[in-house]
Amino acid sequence: MNPSQDSRQNNNIQATSGPERPLAYALLLFMGMAWGLGLSFSKMAITHGGHPVGLALWQVIVSGGMLLTFGLFRFRPSIPRPSVMGFSLFCGAFGVGYPAIALFWSARYLPAGVVAIAFASMPMFTYLLSMLFRVEHGDRVRWLGVVIGFFAMALLVVPEGALPDPGLAPWVLLALSASVGMSLENCYAGGMRPPGISSVQLSCGRQLGAVFLLAPVALFTDTLLPVFEAWGTVQWAATGTGVLSGLAFTSLLYVIRTSGPVFASQSAYIITLAGVMWGMILFGERHSVYIWGALILTLIGCALVRPRAPIKIDALSPVAGE
Repeated sequence: MNPSQDSRQNNNIQATSGPERPLAYALLLFMGMAWGLGLSFSKMAITHGGHPVGLALWQVIVSGGMLLTFGLFRFRPSIPRPSVMGFSLFCGAFGVGYPAIALFWSARYLPAGVVAIAFASMPMFTYLLSMLFRVEHGDRVRWLGVVIGFFAMALLVVPEGALPDPGLAPWVLLALSASVGMSLENCYAGGMRPPGISSVQLSCGRQLGAVFLLAPVALFTDTLLPVFEAWGTVQWAATGTGVLSGLAFTSLLYVIRTSGPVFASQSAYIITLAGVMWGMILFGERHSVYIWGALILTLIGCALVRPRAPIKIDALSPVAGE
């Protein structure tokens, strides 16, 4: 498919018979498992001495490099327009850079499963912001999903005994703020997407925009990841996070194009369940009844909030279409 065809399809995408294809289901499962594992890799990297800023920068360098390489093979290089650069910087800041730092930082203190549940709140925040910015009209069922989602988040922080330590509640709020940032990107992408450019190119741009913003911060704070010395758990885990993100995002773009954003949005459920599962496997995490309750309510909230019909453009987040 050439770039012009990709742009036209992404500007007015409709769900097709793609969900019946085994490949679509396989990629949906893969991207959910990969992003869920990436949350555990983030915890490995941060708990072995990495700094959130340096880790976030290396992650976007790896994933952005993968998308850039893919894009150079697929599309003819061109000088980006100012609108594309502005779009890339905004999405790089709110949808990539800040969420990566917040998730790395919260993963230092929180169980990976709790971070995964907080991460899954993004569809609910996206709908809430869409209502605030008048992007979408009110819907009682989806409002119910938002309310249930907030009850789920309250179960993470309010009851005594929900978390291993009550003092960890602020870190849950930090993880939730990452979802708010990505939700803001979703709303911005929904109305400000530059015309005549493919999703792969925009996805690469948002990663490179995050590199442009994070690199000076990492240099100023002297928190660059030491990649030119003997590699240990920090370097391998951070690189694994970037590789998984790049592969999963490429899969997401394919599923959106062939099967529609609503079908692709189902990855949110798999990411949440996989994040909890990987935390239990890799770190031996065991959760309180409140955490399990929050997980169930989060999945219900996501199911109620998701769109009932295909939307016109593909969002640029792990739960595109929300």
